[in-house]
Amino acid sequence: MYSSIATVCLSGALIDKINAIADAGFEGIEIFENDLTAFNGTAREAGQLIRDRGMTLVTLQPFRDFEGLEGRDRQRAFDRAERKFDLMEELGTDLLMCCSSVHPNAKPGIARAAEDYAELGDRAAKRGLRIAFEALAWGTHIHDYRDSWEVVRRADHASVGLVLDTFHIFSRQTELDTLASIPGDRIFLVQTADAPRLSMDHLSWSRHYRCFPGQGELQMQQFMERLSETRYDGALSHEIFNDVFRMGHSDQTARDGMHSYRLLRTMADQSSVPAPQPVERLAFIEIAINPDRADVLRTDLAALGLRCVGKHAQVAAERWAMNDLNVVINTERDFAGRVPGREATSVSAFGVQVDNAYQAIKRARKLGYDLVEPKDVNASHDMTAMRNVDGSLAYIVDASQLSKVWDTEFTVDTQPVPEGPVVEVDHLSLSLSYHDYLSVMLQYRSVFALEPTASFDVTDPKGLIQSQVLHNSGEANQSRRFRLALNASASPETTSNRLVKKVGGSGVQHIALRTQDMAATVTGLADAHTPTLTIPVNYYRDLQARYELGESEVQWMQDHSVLYDEDGTGEFRQLYVRPDHQSFFFELVQRDGYQGLGAPNAFVRAAAQQQADALANPSADTDGDSKP
Repeated sequence: MYSSIATVCLSGALIDKINAIADAGFEGIEIFENDLTAFNGTAREAGQLIRDRGMTLVTLQPFRDFEGLEGRDRQRAFDRAERKFDLMEELGTDLLMCCSSVHPNAKPGIARAAEDYAELGDRAAKRGLRIAFEALAWGTHIHDYRDSWEVVRRADHASVGLVLDTFHIFSRQTELDTLASIPGDRIFLVQTADAPRLSMDHLSWSRHYRCFPGQGELQMQQFMERLSETRYDGALSHEIFNDVFRMGHSDQTARDGMHSYRLLRTMADQSSVPAPQPVERLAFIEIAINPDRADVLRTDLAALGLRCVGKHAQVAAERWAMNDLNVVINTERDFAGRVPGREATSVSAFGVQVDNAYQAIKRARKLGYDLVEPKDVNASHDMTAMRNVDGSLAYIVDASQLSKVWDTEFTVDTQPVPEGPVVEVDHLSLSLSYHDYLSVMLQYRSVFALEPTASFDVTDPKGLIQSQVLHNSGEANQSRRFRLALNASASPETTSNRLVKKVGGSGVQHIALRTQDMAATVTGLADAHTPTLTIPVNYYRDLQARYELGESEVQWMQDHSVLYDEDGTGEFRQLYVRPDHQSFFFELVQRDGYQGLGAPNAFVRAAAQQQADALANPSADTDGDSKP
């Protein structure tokens, strides 16, 4: 199989799409007829542009409403096909992709459709061309790949073959066993698309919510395993209709498409790349901060019980720790690992701990992700990092590497690591553009053995925030020591997008730390006069109505702005430190069996943060301009 992608996946003019697709490394391209129609040049010139970039023009698509017609309608369908053949010859492609009909006059019947395609095959063969037939999920009479295969089988023509489209197959919940029995040489094209599972009509679902394999919830692994049994060796081509892609950057979409293609190939041949590993934990957080603001961060960490347990021997960096929690404060003004173009205090890196870092890095490299070696950032350690979509680094480490870093790098003014209530990083929450949201989803699910929760909406005073949490899959998820929350919003003034706008891009919005004793943590913050996010009194009145909590316990939570939730697995308490670090804030959580992130409280937190921002900046409106 070889890589291909349809031009409909990307934004921009045809020339921009061709260049982005070629730059991403694709071998083939499907040209969507709308792109050709809007092209300011001839079909021959469009085909030459593709060949000049070293790519194969896989197919012209789509050809609609062909089969099942009678009389004048049928004759017009063949006339239209002949014109498409003329266009194909000018373009330099031999394959026309045909969709099952939704024509109001189309008649049912597999035999009728097979006769139509046999005749079309004769006409195509005379010109050295081929026909590929696809069952649309919303086709009037043919909407199942098993029926489209039966049409191709009965047509019994060397120039007529099958199109398999993963979205059309999965949206109809069609079984895959039949696929494995189809001869590979009778499959002319395979189109791939993932999608979230939604309850809506097939056409709307397809036209707006398709995404790259690895970004959605369809069973792509099963499909690739069955496809491998057919011995198909043609184009494995993405066909994605997605509103985010239509308004995103074409080069980012194309790169994600190539990463997704490589992921599909590993599904087809699992021996070609190391298996994905679960993430054991977030081993450390590195924060890049200007020296004149570092004391504020140190004060907050000290209030949480962390202590400086060592300073770097060569650069202006400190290790603050408690139990399994490690935070590196980097105050180097010319720090090479700083997020490009970002001067504000921000999370510049974090450590993703796995069992075998070498194998995980090898997998990331095979999938084509941007890896940063120590020499690339003038580092003295030997850790390799994966570049995140926002420019920050995810160091892939194992236990032996981590202990070596602490023992050999932070050797000045060393102190024992203290014990206390705060034990580790519970999760990171990222604020992202929608395009970056999908990129991060693909990246982390491809490299590590992670699964997403179902998507849910957080109600913000300024709009809705879409959220999902990545966590370990299968049995590895029982400990739930790794969580990565992804957030994106279409509204420009939600708390999520205000951060994106403030710092000039996606990034970590808050760092959630797990405490074993919320009361002790609250006391430490109060003693240090560290301000926390004020929660409205009405929240606690509602809390008493929803849960069987003692009056004194609710009063204590109200006095200290602690939020609460519970479910069938246990109880959850959370507290937010008032934002004072430009691009992120700290959250403290206590889990007693509970495995979620306190989603029912998210709207209260968002409203409280909007209120805190308004009080802190009374002279600025929500657009950041001065009030008249």
